[in-house]
Amino acid sequence: PTSKIRHHPSRLHYRIHPTSLGSHKTKIQEEYNTQNCNMRYIRRPIIISLTAVACEAWSRPMQKSYTSIAHSQRTAMDSSTVLRISNAPYLPDIDLLAPTSTAIPSTNTTTKSGVSTNPPSYLIHKGRAVLMIKRCVAVEGLSLSKGWTPQATEAFKLAIEALVRTNPILTGKLVEVNKSPWPWSPRSELWITPNAFPPESHSFVTVVDPPSGMMSPGEIVQDGLVGEESTKDLFKYVHATLGGYLLSKASFSANQIEDGSPLFEAKLMDLGDGTAAYSIKMSHAIGDGTTFYQLVSQISSYMNGRTPSQIDWNNPLKATHEIYPENFSERDYHRSYGLPFGWGVFKNLRTLSKRKCRYLLLSKDKVARKKKDLQSMKTDGSAISANDIIMSSVCEMCGSSDVFAFDKSVRGIKEGVSKSAAGNFFWEIPFEREHGKDPFEIRKILTSNAGSYFGTNEVPLLPFLNGRVGRITSLASIAHQTNFPGSQVICSFPSASFIKDLPLDVAVIFRFDKDHWGIMHNFRKVNPSPQLDAIIA
Repeated sequence: PTSKIRHHPSRLHYRIHPTSLGSHKTKIQEEYNTQNCNMRYIRRPIIISLTAVACEAWSRPMQKSYTSIAHSQRTAMDSSTVLRISNAPYLPDIDLLAPTSTAIPSTNTTTKSGVSTNPPSYLIHKGRAVLMIKRCVAVEGLSLSKGWTPQATEAFKLAIEALVRTNPILTGKLVEVNKSPWPWSPRSELWITPNAFPPESHSFVTVVDPPSGMMSPGEIVQDGLVGEESTKDLFKYVHATLGGYLLSKASFSANQIEDGSPLFEAKLMDLGDGTAAYSIKMSHAIGDGTTFYQLVSQISSYMNGRTPSQIDWNNPLKATHEIYPENFSERDYHRSYGLPFGWGVFKNLRTLSKRKCRYLLLSKDKVARKKKDLQSMKTDGSAISANDIIMSSVCEMCGSSDVFAFDKSVRGIKEGVSKSAAGNFFWEIPFEREHGKDPFEIRKILTSNAGSYFGTNEVPLLPFLNGRVGRITSLASIAHQTNFPGSQVICSFPSASFIKDLPLDVAVIFRFDKDHWGIMHNFRKVNPSPQLDAIIA
């Protein structure tokens, strides 16, 4: 009956309500399972992009099709289309598309909603990390590129499709499995069920048309025009204009559990003057910033016809790794993430309306001069990096936090975790903000393999109880970009506008272009900072 047909707005098919299947339900389920098996274990999949077909279907009025998902027909591609795609110089080598992860564990437990998780799944997290990862926002970044062509658009679509085929975890949905019969028990696990969004029927790239009247980057910065003022105009254009169309609202892992939304997606806007902007978004449940840029690196390799670096999704420590320092005692943990921290966040809610997302542009040349001046005053030969100077400037500028925490990757540091390991392999290390004002002290904190600033039972109580703690995320050293032959990335921008809605101090440091860094922050109180004044553009 038509009254029992339900339409999901994020898919291109209609689904028959299970109660209307009757005696055919078992037969249809068997056929559906057979189709899944045939698709999942194909040895040499042929790359056929359905992005254009999907976009075309969305652009015209939807026609209702009363067929079940088990009998949905795949779109046939004529031989000329297949030949054109196969002969494209930017097409990824089909031999490279074998899944990079073969050891997929399985579970047959019951979720909180009572649904049995029978399909093979990835165990992502268990233990205390589950609560922390559920509160993490998705990792997302935007890039603006010039020299863009229609071929680059097709290469980008095909590269994304190749990416999700070689990394099937990106096609999944996030499921929380309760390991205890008591609803208040913290014993739960996070699993990702792959192929919830198969690339044969789901497009992971959304093409966004530029709105009429929107200025193009060419109108902001002309070729050959140099100077800080033009860069400032471009900086403002990217975060105020492009970001509103291509960067999503804050999407937390907990939201993705509730709505079953895709864990990976990309958006592309061809601005029509040889420039294009695109964004890439990954759920934090899949991995951290390092994992995100591992995927970006693979996209760039595919677009340029190179063999991508392999990503290790099967590290046995991924599910049990905790994101706080290993020397933390129970007291340290509860002060940092328990009741004292929660009370401090609650107190900060009163002043949430005073927080705003502010943007700062920093000059690479000025940072280099500051670095040279500081190192010349040291007689012991101590060296610092540009990132050390920027982080110390952030510490000096903030006047509303006494403790800052930063994320430190444990790849190559923690035993058993290689540099190619994917997942949330980081420690969140708190340190005293006053101590961080010195860039040489920042260098010692960042390079210490101890994985901690405070000793066991040394984490202070009052900063967490009073809500005077903050977070610093530094992407200053990230250089992975998605370049297509003939095109060039002008600038990049992370998604962090959500920080204005967070009741604690947050700063994000990032590389804007080859000559500039950027800072986004929501500090409630800003102090005068001579270090910042010396490096600001």
